[in-house]
Amino acid sequence: MEMNQKEFVGKWIFKEGKVIGDENCKIIKLMIENDLIEFETSDNGWTKRYKGKDGTIWELTYPESHLHGGGPPKLAQIENLQ
Repeated sequence: MEMNQKEFVGKWIFKEGKVIGDENCKIIKLMIENDLIEFETSDNGWTKRYKGKDGTIWELTYPESHLHGGGPPKLAQIENLQ
């Protein structure tokens, strides 16, 4: 993962009859679990905002929401408070 990257767009991969998240899906999950703190959720629950330990603000969305389960995630840096 490039540390300066400001956007991660997940994709789903069909492998051996199963749908799995690609490397970006894994990065997004790890960032949310280890580096980000949720501070805002949209009324419909499909958009969340997180604050990074370094002051960055990130937004989690699901741009392919027409897919089952909301589709793969997208995590984008929208602001830097430094």
